[in-house]
Amino acid sequence: MAGKHLQYELLTGVEKAAILMMALTAGRVQDLMQRLEDDEVERILASVARFDTVPSSTLEKVLLEFQEAIGKHEISIQGGREQAMALISGSIDDNRASRLMEKLGRDEKRIDWTLRDYTPEFIADQLSSEHPQTIALILAQLPAERGATIVAHLTDDVRPEVMLRVANLETVSSKVIHELEDELATMFSRSVGAPTPLGGTEVAAKLLNGVPKADGQLILDKMDTRDPEIAADIRKQMLTFNDLESIDKRGFQALLREIPTEDLVIALKTASDEMKEKVFSNVSSRAADQIKEESDLLPPMRLSEIEQVQRQVVDVARRLEEEGVLSIDTGGGGDDVLV
Repeated sequence: MAGKHLQYELLTGVEKAAILMMALTAGRVQDLMQRLEDDEVERILASVARFDTVPSSTLEKVLLEFQEAIGKHEISIQGGREQAMALISGSIDDNRASRLMEKLGRDEKRIDWTLRDYTPEFIADQLSSEHPQTIALILAQLPAERGATIVAHLTDDVRPEVMLRVANLETVSSKVIHELEDELATMFSRSVGAPTPLGGTEVAAKLLNGVPKADGQLILDKMDTRDPEIAADIRKQMLTFNDLESIDKRGFQALLREIPTEDLVIALKTASDEMKEKVFSNVSSRAADQIKEESDLLPPMRLSEIEQVQRQVVDVARRLEEEGVLSIDTGGGGDDVLV
């Protein structure tokens, strides 16, 4: 924010507080910061980081408003990100300073920071009533990949309008962007129904895994009469790869004959020690050595990729159980639920 554009009449209360903070001595700054909440300090520091040079005429009016006398001589003060960091490090304790320095990073991409905790669906829904130009300004300041996911959830009639405006955007004044940042922060701070998952079949499965097996089975049987599809999905979610360790020797060997070696190697990557021992004790020593050797050669993999293979093995085990080939005893109080 260049000094020549920094008109006193256009300053917000937070920006005036930032200018005041920049003009005070370190001792005064420290005293003020101790009296403010972290979110208040954060907003002030964000404004400090936006400033370039504050002209003396603006500074004098701000100081007069805060009942501070500075005399009549011409002075100016310097802002910028480094100045904001200096105010933090020199005025408050290290732990609080580190926390605020991290939060100050949002100033460069404040809209992205405001929206970071919300799903694309929720953001698109919240913006649905906004003008396409406003939506375009918001999307233009997000990482392309994240912006694309939000566009995908906009309605068919809104998307073309928004993208045309994104394509035609050239330069926008910093004042407009700052106002948009504040409006967006207010909009989402007041939003209810933020995207925090509270239920679903996975959660239900975790709950039922924590009760005695007989009670869980009784609950699922009653659920079958109300919604057999959901009950079946919960049963599927409840069974984990490590649960297969409970299968008896004959049934476990039948399962292993159905699983390709390459899938078994991947599935064992995050398996329990008991499950690994179960596999090694039910294959030949040569096969066990081959599995261990291939496991050592596996490249780094995403946990989701491993869990997907484990899910496939579990599905095979469930099918064999339905066919009467084996029996799985999951017991009560299972740990992880694979999805």
